[in-house]
This record gives sequence, C-alpha cells and structure tokens, in this order.
Amino acid sequence: MDDLKRKWRDLPLRTFFILTVLIGLFVIALLSGLIIWGCAAFRYYLLPDSDSVYLSIQQSYDDGSSSMQSYLLKLDDAPVQLPQIIAQEESPQGIVQMESPSEFPLSYSIEKIEPSYNRLTPKRKLAYTVCGIVIVAAPTVLSVTAIILCSFYFYRRKLKLPLQLLSDATVQIAARNLDFRLNYDCEDEMGRLCRSFALMQDALYSNSREMWAMLEERKNLQASVSHDLRNPIAIIRGYAEHLENKAKKEDLSSENVLRISRNIGLAAKRMENYAWSLYTLNQLEDTVPQKTEISVLRLSSDLTADFSLMAQQNQRTLHVSCSRLQSHAPAEHPADPSNLPDIPIQADSALVYRVLENIIGNALRFSRREIFLDFALETSLLSITVRDDGSGFPESMLQKSGRVFYPSELSSDQEGHMGIGIAVSRILCHKHGGTLNLSNFPQGGAMVKVSFDVS
Repeated sequence: MDDLKRKWRDLPLRTFFILTVLIGLFVIALLSGLIIWGCAAFRYYLLPDSDSVYLSIQQSYDDGSSSMQSYLLKLDDAPVQLPQIIAQEESPQGIVQMESPSEFPLSYSIEKIEPSYNRLTPKRKLAYTVCGIVIVAAPTVLSVTAIILCSFYFYRRKLKLPLQLLSDATVQIAARNLDFRLNYDCEDEMGRLCRSFALMQDALYSNSREMWAMLEERKNLQASVSHDLRNPIAIIRGYAEHLENKAKKEDLSSENVLRISRNIGLAAKRMENYAWSLYTLNQLEDTVPQKTEISVLRLSSDLTADFSLMAQQNQRTLHVSCSRLQSHAPAEHPADPSNLPDIPIQADSALVYRVLENIIGNALRFSRREIFLDFALETSLLSITVRDDGSGFPESMLQKSGRVFYPSELSSDQEGHMGIGIAVSRILCHKHGGTLNLSNFPQGGAMVKVSFDVS
C-alpha cells in the first residue's frame, strides 16, 4: 500500500491530472447512470401500467334503464377473476344495490390503457416533471462538480506544498537568509523544480560565503600590509633623522652614508615588494583558467623534470611518487611514474606549474636535504602533495587553515621573500576548481596538498 501511495504521489503532473480527470469521469458516468435509472424507474411507476385494461360491463333492464360498471384489470399469466355483477335500482329510499338476475342481458367492453401524462394526478404530474428535470440536469451538475473537485484535489496534492515551499524560500532569500534547507521529497516536475531551487540556494550560499571570506581576507590583507609597511617606513624615517642629526653635527663619514643608503634601499625594496604583492593578488581575481587537453603522465613528467633541476641547483634531492587511485602521504623512496594512468585530462598546465613553482620554491628554502613530490588522480581531481624535511609550518598558520595567508605570517629573512606564494597558490587552486591544504608531516616537515579539477 505504501509503495502504491508513493507511486501515485510521484506521478508526473500531466499523468496525475489525466488520471484524476478519468477517475472523475468514471464517477460522473456511474452516478449519472444511477440517477437517470432511478428517475426513469420512478417515472415509469407514476404512469399507468400499459399491461392493464378497463373492463366495462353494461346491464340493460326491461324498463329500458341500464347500468354500467368499470373495473381495472391487469393482464398477466394468472387467471382473471371477474368481479361480481351488481345491479343498481332506484327506489324511494335511494339507490339500492342488488345482485343482477341472470335474465337481465349484459354487454361487455374492454379498453386498453396507454401510458399518458394527462391521466396523472397533479401531484404525480409534478413528481414526473421533477424527475425529467433531474434526468437532464444531473450529468451537467455532476460534471461541473467533478471538475471543481478534481481541480482542488490536483492543486492540493501536487501544487500547494511545493509552491508554498518555493514562496517561503524566495522570502528567505529576499531577506538575505541563505542558511536554510528546502526539502520536498517527490519525483514529479515540482519535486525536480524544488531540487533545482535548492541547488541554486546552495550555490548562492556557497558564493555568499566565499564572497564574505574574500572580503574578510581582503580586509585582513590590507590591515596586514599596512602593519608590515610600518617597519620599512620606520627604518627610512629613522635613517632620515639620523642623517639630519649627523649633518647638523657635520659628523658624516662616507662609510656611514654608504651603509645608511644601502639600508634605506633595502627598506624601499621591501615596500616595493609589498605593493607588488597587493597588485599580484588583485590581478589574480580576474584570472580565468585556460584548460586544454593534456596527458596526465606527460604533465607529471614535465613538472618532475623541471623541479628536479631546481632541486639540483639548490643542493636538494627530489623524490617522486605516483598514486594511481588515491592520494596518500609521499613515499620515502621514489616510485615509478608510470603508475599514473596515461589518460587525457583538462587542465591549465601553466597555472598548475605556477602553483607548484611557488610551493616547491618554499620547500627548497625551508628544507634541509630532501623534498617529496607525489601525484594522484582521483576521478576528476588531480592531487599533488609536496613535503619537505624542514621544521614544518608554525602552529599559528595551521590554525588558520583554509584562509589566505598574508606576508607578515610567512615572512623570512631572505631578501625580497614575503611568503606571498602560498596566498597566490591558494587563489589559483580555487580558480581551477580545487583546494590547497597545509599540514605538518607526523615524522617532521611541512606538507602541502593541492588539487585541481581536471574534468
């Protein structure tokens, strides 16, 4: 029974409407037939029986007088019992009935009764007319009633709830409340419409969160850069005051001037790098991946060849491993790159290269001797994991996992390096439909896993 109810509820709108109308027509035809049959039977009952006759008996007397009596007889298979002949005679005391003597001659006449509306009494005529009106009007009244009932039933069963849910959801979205669920468990067109609306609401909710996160990150980035700019500005101001004081005392040597000018130049270069970092992040927001078809094996081989050369130039050893079905922590020893299936994927190789270049660059700076690179193809995602044998990420950075990291959090003592590569790489991964996750390897060292949508 539950399966039958489920199938009935999940019928398409057109099929549900047609079946509802057909059931309504069947009910109308059945009720109309019963009403017409009942009214016709009642009208037949009101009319005289066509199988009955009037028997008229006329008796003549010697004095020339006569008497006539009529009897209603029904003709059927049973023997007809003729009534007893009664004679009427006038006397001073009134009309006296007596049995007719057999010597008086009798004459008989039979009149067949035809059904006739004119023979009915006024009450029967009214009942007969009302039955005729009911016979004509019943199908029309029942049809109109059935159409109205079918419409209400169709609306209540198939349209009322989903329309109410969609209306409430629209009000919620208009009120900028996207954190709600639209649930309508039905497989008809309205169910698919509600699921499509729910997908749109989920997309709006996700985009809204990303937008707010982006705005928050932009706000924090500006605050971070403003904070970091204070150091080079303070250095330049300090050296300017120092030069001014020394100039007043005429106590300036060429060595001091050279040292101060060099330090001011370094501070100015740091400020220039900050400004360039902001420009780079702003430009990335307009980046659109240009996907082309490329073999995943060729892509991994090209990347491995370039990064192996970079590792050799920095006196580091690059170990490469490939996972066919699922990604895992990189192996301690290199694996055969042919383990990765040689199938075509859709990827922006330049974007992937830029992301890995930033990550490998950081690994080369912070590693001691070795770097591990692992490729994995997971359905429509290409995952690449980079691990080094350095000291790992600071705990403060890992606590902010999922956010863009800012220059002050990734700064180093190396000239011109502000750690902007992680921020750039995260944005590029998102542009390519993937993610970037930071963690520390249990045995030591930093580990970065990036993924790209290659469908």
